Amino acid sequence: MKSKIMMTAAAFLSFAIAASHAEEAPIIHRGTENLVAVPFHVTNEADQPIACGAALAHWYSASIGAAAPGATITATLWSNPKTGEIFVLNEHEDNMPIQRLWCGLQGQDVTSGSDVRLERQAGRSEPPIRLDCRLPEAGETLRCQRQDAS
Repeated sequence: MKSKIMMTAAAFLSFAIAASHAEEAPIIHRGTENLVAVPFHVTNEADQPIACGAALAHWYSASIGAAAPGATITATLWSNPKTGEIFVLNEHEDNMPIQRLWCGLQGQDVTSGSDVRLERQAGRSEPPIRLDCRLPEAGETLRCQRQDAS
């Protein structure tokens, strides 16, 4: 009986120690409260379809949209003016932080892409993102130029 109590105590102690060293789960924020909408417009001036995407973590990315030649990708990103963070929302409206944003040729958008510069300034919201994307004659890399907000 004494050994059974000792084994139970040892198992409980092991569990307690393991639990005390466990990492806390990150807090996931939902919805658009305290966020500002950031219009995202990309005009495809290339002769091939393009796609834009966002890296949300080093192993995960999300599609922002795709456009045929002459068409436009329109989406809404979200900015936290307090921190300068930029988000895309998933189907549950979880705030998914954007680490990197790009546009490239559809099907090879990461390798043929052009990074989209984000301002990310604490104390102000991200300005609207308006891009014109072209494919240079001698290149395989899409070139996207940010237009001034009007």
